Amino acid sequence: MSELGSRISTALATGVPDPVRVAGEIGTFSERNGHWYFNLKDDKAIVQCVCWASDARRVKHQPAAGDAVEISGTVVHWSPQGRTQLRVQQIELAGEGDQQAAFRRLCNELRGLGWFSDELKQPLPRYPRRVAVITSGAGAALQDVLATGARLWPACELILVDVAVQGVAAAEQIAAAIAATDAVAKDRGIEAIILTRGGGSAEDLQSFNDRSVAAAIHAAAIPLVAAIGHESDTSIAELVADRRASTPTQAAMVLLPNREDESQRLDLISESLVLRLQRFLRQRIERVGGAERAMTTGMRRKVDVARQRHLSAEAAIVARRPHALLAARRAVVDETAARMRRVLMQRIIEANAALDRNQLGSAVRRAIVKSAATLEEKRGVLEAVGPEAVLARGYSVTTDAAGRLIRRSDAVSTGDDVVTRVAEGTIHSTVTRSEAE
Repeated sequence: MSELGSRISTALATGVPDPVRVAGEIGTFSERNGHWYFNLKDDKAIVQCVCWASDARRVKHQPAAGDAVEISGTVVHWSPQGRTQLRVQQIELAGEGDQQAAFRRLCNELRGLGWFSDELKQPLPRYPRRVAVITSGAGAALQDVLATGARLWPACELILVDVAVQGVAAAEQIAAAIAATDAVAKDRGIEAIILTRGGGSAEDLQSFNDRSVAAAIHAAAIPLVAAIGHESDTSIAELVADRRASTPTQAAMVLLPNREDESQRLDLISESLVLRLQRFLRQRIERVGGAERAMTTGMRRKVDVARQRHLSAEAAIVARRPHALLAARRAVVDETAARMRRVLMQRIIEANAALDRNQLGSAVRRAIVKSAATLEEKRGVLEAVGPEAVLARGYSVTTDAAGRLIRRSDAVSTGDDVVTRVAEGTIHSTVTRSEAE
């Protein structure tokens, strides 16, 4: 085997151009530790690709599933795993891939027809007794649905409708199965459909993006729950379906009730009925005893009313005594005086605050005027002793070619260039002779 793997690697190295440049559409795409793993496809072939992190960092735009790209790289064969792949070095985006563009166009068309509208979604049966499961009989999705159904609601019969869920003929089989199941649903007592398959690549799920499958789901008279692929995948079949689920297991959970929950609900209903019956019996017993207590209760009520009238009259007399009236008036006067004191104190505080603000504003203005005068005085002094004023009085400043100030005659030599600055410009000259005082 190792010799065969070596021969394959040699054949690829000698028979395939290096680098090779190909164009296609990105299918599945994943990233791990900065490395990109994806496949490149067209309508006839798929090639596995890898772009190491060192090469990926040089790519300007990270591609995604559905992008059309042009790729440069080397075809290699890895013998330990028997894997042939394209090691990508350069990726250039070329727009949207054909498959993704077709998916988008069909979505726009069906959305315009209203097939995705919530108004068309049918309600699911509360307690379904028979459900058709359209999927592959050999797939794990069927086992997930059967196991979940047996656990949640064993009273529901799950009927398998075996179809291909990927490949050239899959879409035709799925559409025909939905139509046939819907046609016999009334006679067979089928109340709903689960359309499902497990996860897979974007290419594996293409059958569920076919228009014929969408049309069959739209035309079905019984509700349909679709669970295609993983939670991150969304197919057109799921958008048209009456309910979407992320996994086959969740599809069964969406459609079937939970027997434990229903058992608890029945227990609550039973308890509620018992409580209502007990309440009814107590009410009837109380009515029988109420007639017996009516006469004594009536007399007692009359006595209580008379006693209450007497107490009210006595309280009114007490309230109208002079010292009670005087106390009430004094309380009103005290409350008015307190309110006036609070208002007066608030106005005094506001007046003091306004006075403080006015004094502060005047002090700030005086400080600004004084500072401005001081600034103007300093400016005049600086202008009087500044270099511009000195030059204006007839003095000059001489520097050598490098801009260094010349203070002594022996700082220059015959032939040196010097620059003399006067009040209104500069004079460039050459030293012919220098003498010290």
